[in-house]
Amino acid sequence: MKFLNIFWNRELRRLRLVPRLLLYVLFYLLSYIGLSILVKLTGAFSITGSLITSGIIEATLTLLVVWSAGKLLDRRPFAGFGFHLNRRWFEDLCFGLALGAGLMAVIFLFEWAMGWISITEFFGTNTMYSFIPTRAFFWGQFFQALVFYFLAAFSEELFFRAYPFINLLEGFQKIKIKRELVAWLAAGLTSAVFGLAHMGNPHATWISTLNIFFAGLMLCIGFIYSKQAALSIGLHFTWNFFQGVIFGFPISGTISPANLIRINQQGPELFTGGSFGPEAGLVGLAAMLLGSFLIIRYLKRRQTFEEQPS
Repeated sequence: MKFLNIFWNRELRRLRLVPRLLLYVLFYLLSYIGLSILVKLTGAFSITGSLITSGIIEATLTLLVVWSAGKLLDRRPFAGFGFHLNRRWFEDLCFGLALGAGLMAVIFLFEWAMGWISITEFFGTNTMYSFIPTRAFFWGQFFQALVFYFLAAFSEELFFRAYPFINLLEGFQKIKIKRELVAWLAAGLTSAVFGLAHMGNPHATWISTLNIFFAGLMLCIGFIYSKQAALSIGLHFTWNFFQGVIFGFPISGTISPANLIRINQQGPELFTGGSFGPEAGLVGLAAMLLGSFLIIRYLKRRQTFEEQPS
């Protein structure tokens, strides 16, 4: 029985932290492999080729995995992973949306002022077709990218932060240190996985991996101080969308299907991130540090305001 106690929490009637997380990852991998086999057998390549469709599939798969893991492994409702939807939740979402767009605008304006980038054209598309795309074609690609990057941000926040962070935070409660330090420990572990998961991206380097780790920490701050996913989803979405679609930067080594502004980047890669994008450069890292400061300030000021007597 003592051996079983290593894996089973009799008081909560569920698996302990480590086997829960391992089964969660295994469940996701098996679901992903099963879906890939189904797509291959049915020949649904043309369907999944759409950005919007692939985004919906990824988001639905991740949502089902997190919901199922919460129900079967955690005995926790889906709302417990940072989705207590109320007015404050949507306020945090809006703040995250504004912050992601603002930070990327700061990066663009700084590099442009330094002479590291030049604007080559507007309304550009990246397509395999040989004909010159029309303006209508651009807006079609733009809309697809808008939906896709939101769904991708939602999926990544669910998979990399919502489920593992809440579980790690709960599992580390027995450590006799302050709750805030426990939360940062959980954030560090999830961010390390987040960074390593991007090592396979095109043009990835050890610098980009380290910077993605810091990006993960920035995205965890909303969970640390509010236990809600809203701010992180909003920030993740607009950071990527404005990075690739609006300002024409690479997005973690990948190229957006549409660029409102197309640029030629010539600055030092140590600062700009080169072909990987701003996440691999010192300018991007500085923006992450600024963003982290602004998030903490926003959440602590809101908490102070709410604690004031009416």
